[in-house]
Amino acid sequence: MSEKVMPDPGTQKAENFMRLWDNGTHQDKLDLCDLVGISYQRAKHVIGTYRNIEIPTDIDDIPKDMSWDDQLEIIKNMDKLIGITTRTPTEVVIEIKTDLPIGVTDLSDIHTGEYGVEYDSLRKDVMVIRDEPGLFCEVGGDGYSNIIQPSKIGSSHNQIPITVQRGFFVMMIKQLIKKVKVMRTGNHNYWSTMAVGEDWENELAKRLKLLYMKHFGKIYWKVGDMVYPELVMHKGRFESSFNLTHSCKQYQRLYFPDARIIKIEHKHVADMEQYRYNEHECVAIRTGTYAVYSDYAQQNGFFGAHVCNPTVVMYPHEDRLVGFKDMKEAIIYLRAVR
Repeated sequence: MSEKVMPDPGTQKAENFMRLWDNGTHQDKLDLCDLVGISYQRAKHVIGTYRNIEIPTDIDDIPKDMSWDDQLEIIKNMDKLIGITTRTPTEVVIEIKTDLPIGVTDLSDIHTGEYGVEYDSLRKDVMVIRDEPGLFCEVGGDGYSNIIQPSKIGSSHNQIPITVQRGFFVMMIKQLIKKVKVMRTGNHNYWSTMAVGEDWENELAKRLKLLYMKHFGKIYWKVGDMVYPELVMHKGRFESSFNLTHSCKQYQRLYFPDARIIKIEHKHVADMEQYRYNEHECVAIRTGTYAVYSDYAQQNGFFGAHVCNPTVVMYPHEDRLVGFKDMKEAIIYLRAVR
């Protein structure tokens, strides 16, 4: 049979044929072929000529080339967007309006959740900081152990669940909320950020309305009429096992010569040194830890790890600051001078 039996494309008969073809069953299509005297295979070929396929006139699938300057502007805007959630202050001013000397202590390297933490000492110290007049607190790094790294999978099985660690840490800060002036992260806290990109401590600080300085920062303590610059870090360079405050003094000498208090955490072995630099009394501090029986301390030979929250007493109307390795000794002094 000839294909001329089928209607010519573009005619009303062709549209009627196509409509019957599209809406019919397979058997309806076979009956339609018999009606016009054409094979099924031929009908499938001809029906394609009935369909009007619109060809786009503005096809442009190939991305246009972009200049280096245009790319630079886009990248800078992306950097600003990321910076909204990642940038934290590195210099802050904390003003304490007072006519009496104050003390500032550091709670760091608590390592909640790790085996060997001295929880009884922690509770006692938290209550003392909370209730002692004129005593304020910085919450430093490694407040909880947060062992999530694959390379430390064995240790991750020997810890309290991380959700409990964080919850306990938050509740501790709430106990001290009237005394805490600033908080930072530590390498243990930051393992979560390195894994997922979200800085939990940053979000926590926002919820608690606290200053968050991430890894390090410079704090200008404005106590009464006086200003005492402090450099605080969780980890640092220039380490010495024989002179524990060497790192503090090198940072002061090389980068922050106007700092009066230089405090570095992380190594768990505490030390405090008061000395004169740039014609001013200065205090160098290495903080202690509450994880005094930890496996980390034993395997790395940190046999001097001990509970210790070094404290600095600052005067409001004369340039005088006094450092104490032990917070308890600082409180005895603070009560006397207040």
